[in-house]
Amino acid sequence: MAIFRKFTVKTVVPVAILLFSTILQAADGPQRAATSRDVIGSWFGRAAADQVICPPGSPGCPVPAEIIMVFTVLADGSFIGIDSNIFAGGSHSTAHGEWVADPPSGIKAAFTLLQSSPSGVFIGGFKNLFEATAVEPDKLEGKITAFLYLYTTPTGVAILGPDGLPTPSPLSPPEQCATQAGCTRLGTFKFIAKRVSAPGKK
Repeated sequence: MAIFRKFTVKTVVPVAILLFSTILQAADGPQRAATSRDVIGSWFGRAAADQVICPPGSPGCPVPAEIIMVFTVLADGSFIGIDSNIFAGGSHSTAHGEWVADPPSGIKAAFTLLQSSPSGVFIGGFKNLFEATAVEPDKLEGKITAFLYLYTTPTGVAILGPDGLPTPSPLSPPEQCATQAGCTRLGTFKFIAKRVSAPGKK
C-alpha cells in the first residue's frame, strides 16, 4: 500500500499541474504570431516626422510634425487612407493605392492623393510609400516615405506629359524623383496604429 501511495502522488501531482496550466492558457485565448494577413482591416494611428527635409514648424517648412491617420487595407490588394496631413498648409483628398505582402508579418504599399494650396488652388499630389509590420494581430508599426509632385501651373492647370497625364507623374518610380523638376522627397514618418474593430469582435 505504501508503495502504491508513493507512486500515485508522484504521478498525479505533475498531471494536475499540466492540466491546470493548459486550462489557464485556454482561458487567455490562442497565442499566435502575427502574419501579413493580420494587416487587412481598418486602422487608426499616428505618424511622427523622423527624417525630413526641414525642421517641422520652422519658417517655410511644409512638413508637419505629426500626422493622425485612418486607413483601410483591403483583402483584394487595394489601399485607402485619409489623414490630418497639412503639407504646404492646404488640404488634400483621400489616398488610393495598392499593397503586397512582405512576409512574414508585413506589407508594402504605394498610394497617391491630390493636394491644394492654402488658397485652395490645385497644386498636384503625393506618392507615398508605406511599410507596416503587424507586431501583434491588432497593432502595426512602420514608416511612410512622402514625395510631393507639383504638376500644375500657378493657376492649377495640369502640366501634361507625352502620355496625356500630369507630369512629373506620381506613378513613376520614386527613385526618379531626384531628377524630376517639380518632385521633392519630403522624408519619412514613423507610425504606430491599432485596429478599428467592430463592437463585440473577439
